[in-house]
Amino acid sequence: MKHSNSTRPKPAFHLRGCRVSAPLQQPWGSGCRIVEWIDEQGQISRRVVAADVTEDQVVATIREHVTGRKHVLVDDERQPRQVLPRR
Repeated sequence: MKHSNSTRPKPAFHLRGCRVSAPLQQPWGSGCRIVEWIDEQGQISRRVVAADVTEDQVVATIREHVTGRKHVLVDDERQPRQVLPRR
C-alpha cells in the first residue's frame, strides 16, 4: 500500500480493527485489495479498493457511509468479540 503525506488534520475516529489484504490479481484486468474493519459500534464492513490504494484512500473508504446490509455485534461482555483473522 502506498503511503502519502496528509497535511490536513482530520477528526480522530475509533476502530476495533482494520486489515488491508495483499494485492489480488484479477485475470481480466487490474488488481484489487480488500479492506475490512470493525468500528466502535461493532459493525464489520468490507470494501474492495484498487491494488495501488494509498493510506489516505483507505482512511477515506472507512469514513464513507455505505448504504447496504450491516451486521452489528451487540456489545455485550458475555458475548465473544468480533475479530479480524490474523495470518
